[in-house]
Amino acid sequence: MTNKQSISLGAVTLNVNDLRKQTEFYQEVIGLHIIEESHQKVSLGIKDTNTILVKLEQLEPLKQRQQEAGLYHLAFLLSTRSDLGGVLRHLIEIKAPIEGAANHGYSEALYLHDVEGNGIEIYRDKDRSEWDITSSGRIIGITEEMDVQGVLAARLTSLNKLPEGTVMGHVHLTGSDFLANETFYRDVLGFDLTDDLGGHARFFAKDGYHHQIGVNNWLGDTIRKRGEKSLGISQYEIIWYNVSDFVETKARLVESGQTIEEKSDNEFKIKDSNGIIIHMELKK
Repeated sequence: MTNKQSISLGAVTLNVNDLRKQTEFYQEVIGLHIIEESHQKVSLGIKDTNTILVKLEQLEPLKQRQQEAGLYHLAFLLSTRSDLGGVLRHLIEIKAPIEGAANHGYSEALYLHDVEGNGIEIYRDKDRSEWDITSSGRIIGITEEMDVQGVLAARLTSLNKLPEGTVMGHVHLTGSDFLANETFYRDVLGFDLTDDLGGHARFFAKDGYHHQIGVNNWLGDTIRKRGEKSLGISQYEIIWYNVSDFVETKARLVESGQTIEEKSDNEFKIKDSNGIIIHMELKK
């Protein structure tokens, strides 16, 4: 992330069938702490700063996963390669179901799923001087084998809790209409299109980042929009830091015909082109 951020991502909310098992997974495997808890909801994140990264909400009645738009993965961004090495050691020690480890050119990333099939990425960014940025502003990513030994060598002890400084780096969505997603995130929200992966996945970002939002069409362009009470992602948060950006974005949303649910002068909710709720908040 840049020092002069205009936005950041906040918590991702997941509808779950088994609140207890999912809470245990995000505590024991991922390494989050419980910040807030009730009978139907649990918020987890970084204890030292009370930063909430994931909110779990119990579904009643229980639901089966449907072929619809939703979450491909949420992505926890660590501060350093040392942190990634410590997390990798922890995951290996507990025999966690790691499904992939990749070098993306601008980042190094680990991949797994929670117990209800929600994708998770845990990653660290390389120094920006190592990114492949074209003259047009495209940030070219790759998918190669991660230097696992190098990552492990960066830290000789395990980290069983995600450390202070961990944030929600990006969310990658499976979209219901590829063109509608590009129109919404680029033209309405004002994100830059930073990469196009063979016409099947597009990355969007502000502040010169590689991506805060990813959208793919790997399930096809005809899958249905997400329901509010579907299993999996129901909401994610975008935090704004500039008043004019916030006001102008809200105005574009109104002009585009979006239905806005006002929460306060500094907060509102809308739905993206996939039916996923985005909670917009201005931090002054």
